Amino acid sequence: TLGRIMENIGYYNGTFAPMEQLSIPALDRGVYFGDGVYEALRVERHRFFALKEHLSRLRDSLAFLRIAFPMTDEALTAILQEAADRVDSDSQQLYFQVTRATAMRTHSFPESGEANLLVFSRGVPLADLTDYRRVVMLADTRWGHCNIKSLNLIPSVLAAQAAKERGCSEAVFHRDGVVSECSSSNLLLLKDGVLRTAPADERILPGVTRAHFLMIARELGVPVDETAFTLEEMLDADELMITSTSAHGLPVGFVDDKPVCGRDEALLRKLQKAYREFFWSSIEANA
Repeated sequence: TLGRIMENIGYYNGTFAPMEQLSIPALDRGVYFGDGVYEALRVERHRFFALKEHLSRLRDSLAFLRIAFPMTDEALTAILQEAADRVDSDSQQLYFQVTRATAMRTHSFPESGEANLLVFSRGVPLADLTDYRRVVMLADTRWGHCNIKSLNLIPSVLAAQAAKERGCSEAVFHRDGVVSECSSSNLLLLKDGVLRTAPADERILPGVTRAHFLMIARELGVPVDETAFTLEEMLDADELMITSTSAHGLPVGFVDDKPVCGRDEALLRKLQKAYREFFWSSIEANA
């Protein structure tokens, strides 16, 4: 068996190998249709954070796409744990995806074939929360079911590249001037002591970190408003925070090169600190 390696590990349908050496069949429907779903989670000290929530979201996405995946959560967790344990790093980003089947290319579901499981993990540090980041605003051209974590991510890929080329950390999507989320994260707004973010409907991915931030805000007595906001309201925010699996409330300081925010840093830092404390206490609870 392959022992623990230094940098990364991959897994596909029973086979472990370094990510650079792992192969999948050309007829995996994930290759030519993106016919599958995925999750990404944090692994700290070889322990998972919020695994239950990620598995629940995976099952919801599978059900929406009508992908049969008979593997139990316990069996899947064992594979994910082995993958994480084979990587030396104490701070990992673990990705896993399930595709419908390996079959000849036809648009309708194949008559036979079992789901495929791909996993990989590598050392990735948590994002530093100190510095204010730059974002760019872009029209949201994604499909109508952004709450499903499918493999079809080309609009997000193009948005992330546009952000990178402009020296920005993220791209903020909007539809007709109403903000939805970012290319690979959620966006939270602070205004007059209230934490506001778009509702968890079909326009956004219901982020696990997003949900935890709302929970923590309520515990701290910070009012929460799950109502979408406009571009104008975003530009007038006291603070903006980017949340994702690795980004625990990244502050935003520039939108399209315009300086914004910085008017309620005390509450921003309070929420960041409370989230990180919750995060590490959850990791310790999994010991």
